[in-house]
Amino acid sequence: MNEATLVHLVNEETLPEMADLIAKIQITDCIDIHVDPDPARTCQRIAHSTPGKNLIIMATGTACNQLPAIAMAQRATGKQILGYLLLQPTLPPFTDSWPQAPITAYFPAGSTIPKELYLRGITIQEFTNLPEFARFIENYFP
Repeated sequence: MNEATLVHLVNEETLPEMADLIAKIQITDCIDIHVDPDPARTCQRIAHSTPGKNLIIMATGTACNQLPAIAMAQRATGKQILGYLLLQPTLPPFTDSWPQAPITAYFPAGSTIPKELYLRGITIQEFTNLPEFARFIENYFP
């Protein structure tokens, strides 16, 4: 996989200990972006904070609703999203233009996983604790 920046979309559903877990992962570049209710502002924050051309987007819950707008904005600026890492996602509608990269959805073991995820061909991973989730994320990077 190409060298990439992990863009961590942070919202009220983001677990407080997530920043510490990500900091321990051997990722070259990780940027926390606070999700604005206006997707255009979130896109603007990403554009101003990510110098690299290849991005991996990580989001939790309802932050995932902004992913189609984020994907369109990144394409417009010449950046490429290499993948989406979603923790207990609330997924937006799928369109012809989204997604154009692999999606992996992560759920705590025993969670009810929406059938739509399987029907859309999204990779599902279950974890028993946050350190195990962090290892999944770490293994995503070369």
